[in-house]
Amino acid sequence: MSGTKFDGEGEQYLIEALQQGNREVLGQLYDAYAPVMLGVISRIVEDAEVAEEVLQETFVAVWSRIEVYDYSRNRFLTWALAIARGMALEAVKAGKCNSLKKAAAKPAPEGAQAGKPQNQGESPLCHLEPQERAVLELIYLKGRSCPEAAAALGITEQKLRQTLQKAFIHLKAGKPA
Repeated sequence: MSGTKFDGEGEQYLIEALQQGNREVLGQLYDAYAPVMLGVISRIVEDAEVAEEVLQETFVAVWSRIEVYDYSRNRFLTWALAIARGMALEAVKAGKCNSLKKAAAKPAPEGAQAGKPQNQGESPLCHLEPQERAVLELIYLKGRSCPEAAAALGITEQKLRQTLQKAFIHLKAGKPA
């Protein structure tokens, strides 16, 4: 990916070293990719402190899952970003985000009905249909490929891709499905 200091072969060498247990390489990958990954995480997790925590957890997950990474399937950054997105979505879902807690603690604006949630403090995942949520969880949290996720859900790959596209549209808009 442009903007990183590793070419394909250099990155592959580092990944192989990481798969052999060389922890120093993790630091090099962190230095190269953490800013990009933090950018993606910060778009999902609004609280900067929680976003930093998710970034750290992402690199721990990368370290612990590196043996399943397959360079022939996708680039390291693509794989790591999928993990980062999944962990960020999970942090929002689990309510770890301080900004969501603060928004929920604020008094309701004038004219708002008591007991009704405001869109500001809700998790974007709340607006997804169950199948959209299942597709995102299989692909981004469990690291399944599209064919694997489609088989697990009993749908065609084309239907999975359509569902995934709708999920992204709903997440971006922040509106109910």
